Amino acid sequence: MDILARRLTIISMLMVVFALMLAAAVSADTQRRRSYAGSIADCTAHTAQFCQTKLATAKF
Repeated sequence: MDILARRLTIISMLMVVFALMLAAAVSADTQRRRSYAGSIADCTAHTAQFCQTKLATAKF
């Protein structure tokens, strides 16, 4: 029974680490998409020259 409890504890800890890594990846991806979407939205409201400059300097 002690071995089973130890294994369940280790598995639970690994699941927590995985969940934290997944949450961090989703958060980073969301922030990246927001900055990319903002640069595209800016292009619709400005001249083509501004749009080209904005996209050339954008970090993907």
